[in-house]
This record gives sequence, C-alpha cells and structure tokens, in this order.
Amino acid sequence: MKVVKLVGGIFFAIGLAMLIGTAYLFSSQNDFIATAKTAQGEVIDMIRRESRDDGTTSYTYAAVVRFSDDGGVSQEFVNRHSSNPPGYSKGEQVQVLYAPDNPGDAIIDDFWGRWGIVAILGFTGSIFSLVGGGLLFWFIRKAQIKKWLRANGTPISIDFYSVERDTSTTVNGRHPFCVVAQGKNPFTGKLEQFRSESIWVDPTAELQGTKMKVFIDPNKPSRHSVDVERYLDAD
Repeated sequence: MKVVKLVGGIFFAIGLAMLIGTAYLFSSQNDFIATAKTAQGEVIDMIRRESRDDGTTSYTYAAVVRFSDDGGVSQEFVNRHSSNPPGYSKGEQVQVLYAPDNPGDAIIDDFWGRWGIVAILGFTGSIFSLVGGGLLFWFIRKAQIKKWLRANGTPISIDFYSVERDTSTTVNGRHPFCVVAQGKNPFTGKLEQFRSESIWVDPTAELQGTKMKVFIDPNKPSRHSVDVERYLDAD
C-alpha cells in the first residue's frame, strides 16, 4: 500500500508539472503565432540526431531551412521536430513563421511546427496524471473500504492457513506476501479462504497455530479485511 501511494504520488506530481508546462508552452506558442510573419522557405539540409536507450542507438532527422525575412536578409534555422523517416526532403519548399524582432526564431508552419512540443508534452503529462491519479484513487478507496469494514464489518475468528506469494504484484523484482485464513463464512455457510492485502515480510512463524480475525461486509460477503496489523505493520 505504501508503494502504491508513493508511486501514484510521484506519477501524479510529474504529470501535473508536465500539464502546467504544457499550458505555459501553449500560451507562449499562441502569442508567437499571433505576431509571427510568414515567408517561403527551402529545406537545404537534413541533420541527423542520435539518441541512445538501453544500449540501442536510434536516429531522427531534422530539416535545416533557409528563408529571407521581410528585410531581404537570409535566415537559417533547424526545425524543432525531428522524425524517422524524415518529414521533409532536401530542396522541398515550406511555409515559415518567424518572429519579426528575431527572425532566427522560426518554425515550419505545419501542425508539428506549431504544436508538436505542446502535443507531446500534453499527451505525456495526461498519461502520467491519469496513471498517478488512478493509483492514488485506488489507494484511497482501498483505505476507505478497510476502515469501513473495521468499523461496520462482521468480525469472525478463523484459522491461519498459509502465507503465499502475490505474483500479481512485482516491485524491484520481488513479489509481496499474502496471508490466507480459512474458515466458515457465516453469510454463505461455506468453508472459504480469506486473503489479506499485500505485505513485504513473511509472517508464517508468528502465525502458525493462531486464529485470524477477519471483518466481512454483511451486504457483500465476498468483501473482507484480514487483520494482520497485530502481528506486523502491513501498511
């Protein structure tokens, strides 16, 4: 639970920072476009950009564009967006937007030139925020259910059965443990197993031969909370 809360908080904070950055970039780019002048440009070269990830090298290509500003002065710039395959070819004619007071500050007038960085940062920020927010919501919801069960659930005392690895969860290559208690569910009349939330130590030695307290939701007998806090800090 602590890991979920920490990871969710980090992801949400990063996503929120990205979205704030997206809003700032959108405003700045919108101001630039509103005051920019247009010119006809030509792609005079393609620059190869190299990136490495996990030992793998990949390449993308950015256009070098030349144009003349309204004073007739030749200007050159490297397009901010690069791609593979290249988005442009040498000798291609392109529309250019540039700042009147700083003609070197220019972009190719297409979607990626205008909004590429904004779109990528906004998309990435949205993903981080959704993942982080989802994890935080799950953590808060689990905590609320656990608190409600401890206050309103029907407590039963049943036998400790086993400790299992929770292979559905992996953190740093490790699987947490899950305490399993077994006994009769008073609402279904059946012998059932009740599993605790994930914990990061093996309490088998402390639980051998003990009775486990389980809180069951009387309106939804499948929902329960196994009390392991008396043996260790499960949170």
